Amino acid sequence: MRYLLCGKEYLSDRDMRKSQQNSKRWSLEDIEKAKNQSFPARMSASKYSKAVIAKKLETDVQQKLFEQLGLIPYKGKTVKDYVYAIPNGGFRAKKTAATMKAEGVKKGVPDIHCFVARAPYHSLYVEMKTETGGLSEDQELVIQALREEGHKVVVCRNLNSVITEIFKYLGISI
Repeated sequence: MRYLLCGKEYLSDRDMRKSQQNSKRWSLEDIEKAKNQSFPARMSASKYSKAVIAKKLETDVQQKLFEQLGLIPYKGKTVKDYVYAIPNGGFRAKKTAATMKAEGVKKGVPDIHCFVARAPYHSLYVEMKTETGGLSEDQELVIQALREEGHKVVVCRNLNSVITEIFKYLGISI
């Protein structure tokens, strides 16, 4: 059923759903073709699972970190007020990734930034990794560039090490 609204023609909700269902159905032949295709540029299911688990561990540590930093007084505020996360990692839709890239998001930038200058450094960057995770080539290049420009950059693998590094950098007694 079609109807007119403000000079435009629309399908009824029922017909719209029916049209969408019909356009999404796969034949057995289509399914077999898809199974037999190889996708070399894509990640295998096991690699994806490992990456998601590793990212989940990093995320858990970061969430606990910011919870803890919100409890520690610093310069009349809390440490959390001087530290922020940089949302570079993670899996997202291609359109979102393209938008973020156009907005200036850059591969390899560390996960956390403390923008307090403490001589001889301009600021502190923290790259979070799991116990077994390694740095990507992009991360190594960005870390090197940040260090050359006078920033302190550390790689931390657990909550205690990142808190220790931030406190040490800010001169907070543990």
